Amino acid sequence: MMQRTVIDSTLAWPTKAHPKQVTLRDGSTVICRPLQASDKDALLSFFRAIPEQERFFLKDDVTSPQVIGDWLRQVERAFALVAQSSGRIVGEAALVRRRGKARSHLADVLVVVSEDFRNRGLGTALIGDLCDLARDAGLNGVLFEAVEEVRKEALAAADALGFVRLGRIYGGAIDRDGRLQDIVLLAMPLRRWRESTNT
Repeated sequence: MMQRTVIDSTLAWPTKAHPKQVTLRDGSTVICRPLQASDKDALLSFFRAIPEQERFFLKDDVTSPQVIGDWLRQVERAFALVAQSSGRIVGEAALVRRRGKARSHLADVLVVVSEDFRNRGLGTALIGDLCDLARDAGLNGVLFEAVEEVRKEALAAADALGFVRLGRIYGGAIDRDGRLQDIVLLAMPLRRWRESTNT
């Protein structure tokens, strides 16, 4: 018999684990904490420093103050973490519940890391924190997608955490020069995440 899952999408996201200090692979540290309304300008600066060829593939215009303002108001459907170093935002990751009651047991994971903080374990730490939070919120799974040739570090982070590669959409995105790019689809069933974190 199929297990019945009921998700109350109006529940607040559990945040008791944050803020916290995270030690990266090179020994440096960052503070990970929930995104706050006062972060708007710092978050805009963070995204504007991301290479344009990467920003092009994000689903929103993250250089728009209106878009960032909308994010800060969507507190029930989405939860975002930022990583700070010396007061500067160096990473942002979000968990976005899928729309509709039939899909509200799942959420999409989005993660972006500053160029100077890549390959240091920050993306892995942020995605892991969001998996913990999704589990604590009672979700069943998280989904992640990325343009393969552009988001190699993010895909490596998801692979390192044990995400399952579901497949790819060949030519699922088109770059600024009109070339087709493949999108890789991954998922983390949170029952599997619970087992991996309990061992």
